[in-house]
Amino acid sequence: MSFDQRRDDYLAALRWVAGLMATTPMAQLGLPTPCTEYDVRTLMGHLIGTAERGLGTAERRSMRDVPHVVTYVPDEGLARAYAGLAKRIAHAWAGLSGDDEVRAAWGECSALDAAQGYTVETVTHGWDLAVATGQDSEAPDDIASRCLLVAESIVPRRLRGVMYAEPASPGSAASATDRLASLLGRQRPPRISAASVLVNPSRGST
Repeated sequence: MSFDQRRDDYLAALRWVAGLMATTPMAQLGLPTPCTEYDVRTLMGHLIGTAERGLGTAERRSMRDVPHVVTYVPDEGLARAYAGLAKRIAHAWAGLSGDDEVRAAWGECSALDAAQGYTVETVTHGWDLAVATGQDSEAPDDIASRCLLVAESIVPRRLRGVMYAEPASPGSAASATDRLASLLGRQRPPRISAASVLVNPSRGST
């Protein structure tokens, strides 16, 4: 698959997650997520940190000081901060070619490999956020299907039980994004009651 397609998928995944954040009510920030180490607030902080690393990769600068979970952004600014990073990433990645050598969060690799890794992580955590907040959890434009083509190689066996859980069973009717999340060890939790979800589409971007 071409670098242009992988880069487009990464940017589309960022826009999808930005939209999910923008329509997440403040009342949901304390909810648990399928990524069990995070609630919604800390998941958003982790997504911001991941986006910061994606930007640092393209700009070829050190990411040593980027925290695993960004905590310095106030709750009301989380969605705005992520959307701003998504725009900066689109600009920075426009100057890369697939065979350019870059330093991603996990080490030296090609820009193509970096795009693949960041896309898989962004889509999977987007699924986490969507499921936790009762939003549509299917990534757009068939991104997840293309991620499934490379996800096995991105998550080596030696990291199972260390950085990634064992694959879960997605079920026979699972969507492509469900299957990707399951491959990375996610399980869809029992349905959250409507009263606890408190979806508020009118909140808009903060």
